[in-house]
Amino acid sequence: LCVIFSVLSEAFRTPGNLRNILIQAGTNSIISAGMTFVILAAGIDLSVGSIVALSSVLGASIMKSTGNVPLGIAVALAVGTVLGLFNGVIIAYLDFPPFIVTLSTMWLYRGSAYVFTNGQAIVNLPDGNMTLALGRFLAIPYIVWLIILVYIVCFIVLAKMTFGRKVYAIGDNAESARLSGINVRAVRAIVFTISGFLAALGGIIRMSRLNSGQPIAGQSFEMTAIAAAVIGGTSLTKGGVGSIGGTLIGALFISALMNGLIILNVSAFWQQVVMGIVVLIAIGIDRYRKTLSNS
Repeated sequence: LCVIFSVLSEAFRTPGNLRNILIQAGTNSIISAGMTFVILAAGIDLSVGSIVALSSVLGASIMKSTGNVPLGIAVALAVGTVLGLFNGVIIAYLDFPPFIVTLSTMWLYRGSAYVFTNGQAIVNLPDGNMTLALGRFLAIPYIVWLIILVYIVCFIVLAKMTFGRKVYAIGDNAESARLSGINVRAVRAIVFTISGFLAALGGIIRMSRLNSGQPIAGQSFEMTAIAAAVIGGTSLTKGGVGSIGGTLIGALFISALMNGLIILNVSAFWQQVVMGIVVLIAIGIDRYRKTLSNS
């Protein structure tokens, strides 16, 4: 993809633009990491975009009222974690379908963000809020370092720890996992909690880049997060199939695709058409892989 866009436009292959692709991938890549945990456990989380909005406006409110940026970040992360846990508890312990629960909380959390802010953005935040968006270490933006850190931790959890094996086992066959002694309900609740925490972290990146708390933030982010996971090889049709590394590639693919289309002056309407086609192709490949494995 990068080779194609580099041939079509010299502006695409400049170091500054390649750095922009990584920065623009920040929010989606981190939300997608949490979504990967959920999909691997045979679930879905449609509320992540709304968690981005509600956690960031509450964090921004604390920052503005106290002038304390770390406190605002801590509040935003805590809110996202609690919202994710709320999803997980209802799904795991009340046996409600993940699609229905997170569709409902998508509206609940988004509406709460609008009610809290009266539909207005929270602006005039302390200058320190933009440190994450503007800062660099060893000439690499802080956002890129954060992506690296999140994916290293997620890789270790999924590939090297017992909890990760439990996630894969539940996604593959929840009943077999239960019979082997795995606490299926607890693991399911935890993966949704992880998704909420990482959605809030993505919201903090968004808040830092915009230097404001926006109740409209995160709209359609659940779709791009699912798309990144699916493009990266995580199966929507069968749990327990996929990897966190593939999700990172999927998130970077989406960021590069959107960046390239913008540079080529492709209409925003056509950008959505292209994204829809890409996701359909990814799902088609997933279905084909499943057919091969069954045969």
